[in-house]
Amino acid sequence: MSGPRTLVTTLAVVVVTVALDQVTKVWAESALGDGDTIEILPTLEFDLAYNSGFSFSTGAGFGRYIGIVVLGLIGFLVWQIAVSESMGRVWILATIMGGAIGNLADRLLRAEDGFLSGEVIDFIDVSWYAVFNVADMFVVCGAFTFAGFELVMHRRAERDADTGADLADAEASAD
Repeated sequence: MSGPRTLVTTLAVVVVTVALDQVTKVWAESALGDGDTIEILPTLEFDLAYNSGFSFSTGAGFGRYIGIVVLGLIGFLVWQIAVSESMGRVWILATIMGGAIGNLADRLLRAEDGFLSGEVIDFIDVSWYAVFNVADMFVVCGAFTFAGFELVMHRRAERDADTGADLADAEASAD
């Protein structure tokens, strides 16, 4: 299904996703950079943090390696989008890719100690869970959506195959 429509859709989703992520990070640094926090709910606040690792601040200090893995993931997503026969799958994969690019941009643009050494800006602090950002939400929600989408598509294909087998049996018995 690869073609102009797939390319335009992918680029649009990625650009919007990265833009939302980066705009919120710029806001977080300006609004929270002096140590302020903004309480939203009793266990949810905006609180600026910098993450050199990956999810939930694990893997601190391995940012370069994480960045290389993310580059590979982006390549894989591009390939999956190119061979996809479903526009729904393209949207979901582009959302995941946009989130990955948003965090990769932090590693690239904020690097002070060489390639991919920058820290990712996190600011959404769920006190009982983790501190994360908009890109993380796109990646995680996209991954869950992808899993559900693939499950539905698999079940639909099984149902269609069963229906096709039933029709073939009915045609064979009618002959």
